[in-house]
Amino acid sequence: MNQPAVIKSPSEFNDPMPQPLMPEKLNPEPYPLQALGSVLGDAAHAIADGVQVAPAMAGQSVLAAAALVAQPFANVIIDGRTYPLNLFCLTISESGDRKSGTDSVATQPHARRQRELFESYKESYDYYLNEREAFNTARQEVLKTKRKEGREEIAKALMELGAPPEPPLAPTLICQEPTLEGLQKSFSGGQSSQGLFSDEGGTFFGGHAMNKDNAQKSIAGLSTFWDGKDIHRLRAGEGESMSIKNPRLSIHLMVQPVIAQRVLSDGLLSGQGFLARFLMAAPESLAGRRKYQEIDLTTNKAVKRYQQLMTRLLEAEQPKDTDGTLEPHDLQVTGEAKALWVDAYNEIELALAPSGDYSEIKATAAKVAEQIARIAGVLTIIDDHHAERVTGETMSRAILLGDWYLTEAIRLTKQGNAGAEYVTAQEVIQWIIAKDLGVITVNQVNKGTRKVKSAQHARETLRLLEENGWLVPLPSDTLLNGEKTREAWRLNRRALEAANDGA
Repeated sequence: MNQPAVIKSPSEFNDPMPQPLMPEKLNPEPYPLQALGSVLGDAAHAIADGVQVAPAMAGQSVLAAAALVAQPFANVIIDGRTYPLNLFCLTISESGDRKSGTDSVATQPHARRQRELFESYKESYDYYLNEREAFNTARQEVLKTKRKEGREEIAKALMELGAPPEPPLAPTLICQEPTLEGLQKSFSGGQSSQGLFSDEGGTFFGGHAMNKDNAQKSIAGLSTFWDGKDIHRLRAGEGESMSIKNPRLSIHLMVQPVIAQRVLSDGLLSGQGFLARFLMAAPESLAGRRKYQEIDLTTNKAVKRYQQLMTRLLEAEQPKDTDGTLEPHDLQVTGEAKALWVDAYNEIELALAPSGDYSEIKATAAKVAEQIARIAGVLTIIDDHHAERVTGETMSRAILLGDWYLTEAIRLTKQGNAGAEYVTAQEVIQWIIAKDLGVITVNQVNKGTRKVKSAQHARETLRLLEENGWLVPLPSDTLLNGEKTREAWRLNRRALEAANDGA
């Protein structure tokens, strides 16, 4: 038991209330599931009930899955400006909050379609190998029989033989942890429309693609995919150069808060506008409130209708030119839909001013008008993939969703304003309170908790707690275990009260 020097009794302390170390916890606004429309919205509602997750979790998964299905069919056109329909989504949720369960229901048709593509690919590839062997044999025969007839005759005979057979398109529809080069190769020899979906997004942010040597390159490459621009890669190695036209990539990464904190505070990821391209959501956890419910989503009408529609669109013929290049058709935004979008655009722009509501999230907010246009396009294609224009009603729903993502971005920014040192300080003070320490020293904190990395780190953390009123420095003659301590603190007597208020 610690034996401090004689200290005034708690009743004699005149301690001020400590300053909060972390921003006030802000609750998310309700996710507007109705804005997703009857098919997507009803399915998301059923998934939220059946998996027992927050509506924002289900809405985010369904919207991302819908973007992957819709993106090859159309681009939104506003005053000659072209906006592709692919979306980048980031969902922040604790382990055990059923991210996997939510996403598996939302992407079940996609997983099934990918299995079908793989099965078909096996047969097509076997046929291709035989065709290639036959072509090579025929070519060798031409060279053998024409070798004495001169160069022109050989060339003529080879021209008559025709081009070698093309391998079938690689079947990848969804990947989970690619490198940028791997993703580019997948598009070069595979599907023109793909998704990067992972319920363990930390493996992507912590993997090869995002290590210190590759992060800059990966950010630039993925940003090009978001823009839907052609990709031209020139390499010295044979077969390494490639040209990819009109690729469409949607992303949905689900990460734990500890990963999200590191990602959102990364200057490289935020500084180049990469994170601003993501629609972010941090749904509330329902852990502790999820009593078993007898809900079978495999028989749920709303989920079945959603999955059947996703399947039809995944199997539908994608618009392509004679060379196999994706050619999404134009979705015009005119009349009422355009007027609504312009009003939303102008409102957002005004709020980007230094004193405006969105000044703290300028990079993100500056892209929301385009995000609204993309979402409107996705919702339109889900309703009718042959549609030629976005209606005012659909644009209104897209604006509701855009407003929600703006509000969520502001909330996450306010929640994340505390630096890493304040997060550590918050964890250390909670540890001190739990241990009911009468005297607190650097050595105690350094050896007693893993929250600090060294004695110096412990000292800096304790001084930060002192500066914010949680700890009060003790005289240098304070005794601990019968010995004087050169540097020690006591807990502010109002710390427990402040901790409870902030809980």
